Order: sequence, then structure tokens, then C-alpha cells
Amino acid sequence: MKRNYDPVQYAKGKDFEAFVENMFPNRDFEIKQRDDPEGSRKPDLYIKDRRSRDKFWVEAKWRARLYDDKFKICEQDRLEAYRSFQKGVCPETVFMVLGLGGEPSMPDEVYCLPLEEIEYPSLFRSVLRDKKHEHASFRYERGKLY
Repeated sequence: MKRNYDPVQYAKGKDFEAFVENMFPNRDFEIKQRDDPEGSRKPDLYIKDRRSRDKFWVEAKWRARLYDDKFKICEQDRLEAYRSFQKGVCPETVFMVLGLGGEPSMPDEVYCLPLEEIEYPSLFRSVLRDKKHEHASFRYERGKLY
């Protein structure tokens, strides 16, 4: 399904992607690939953990606020596309990094969860509560991002 292109929303998305990319320090991670600006169906970042040599994908989504106490990640068809992509690249995990509030370049809150834990395209804050990321950078250990 073709989406309407909104240059303001696109710029906000790119700002949040840059914020997320900076959470993966070069000493620990290598960014193998960034998203394709032509609307690739791949997640935003393909990353290699330098210690374990594991590779994984990251999709970054920022929202200014919750709607009906929910974080809307995407439309259902897009969630299905992410799932199909992950099945095609197994065993590599797709992580969703979600930013809420503030600005895309400095959100008030950041959450991280694997795609496999996302059942619906919108998540209640209560579902996100234990997925809150409290650190300036990520670390990767045994297939999980912390």
C-alpha cells in the first residue's frame, strides 16, 4: 500500500533514526546498512555487535504523544511486512526502538522491544512500561538489547 509522503514527518523520522543510531557506539557496534530513502521494506538499521559478531535489525519510530493511551507503531499491513521480513532473514532479530515525546532528536522516553513481542500495531503504555530504556546507549547481550 502506497503511503502519502509528508516531508515534515519524513524529516522527523530521519531525526529520530539519527538519535537511535547514536545510541549504538562505534566501539561496540558497526552499522552495516541504513534504510533506503526510496521506501525500502527493510527496517531502518542493520547492525553488527562487534563482540559477539551477531547481526540484527532496528526499526525506529517516534511519536509526539500517545493516542488513547497507546503508542501507534504503524498500520497493521506494515506490521505484517516487518514480520514477513524477519521470517525471511531468520535468525536475525528485528528490534523496535520507540521514542515518545520531546523532539525526535531528543525524545522524553525511549523503549526497545523485539518485533516478536509485538502483537498489535498500537501498544498501551502498560505494555511498554518494562521496555523503557534508561541509558544513553545500547548494549547487546545474548540476543537482547539493553
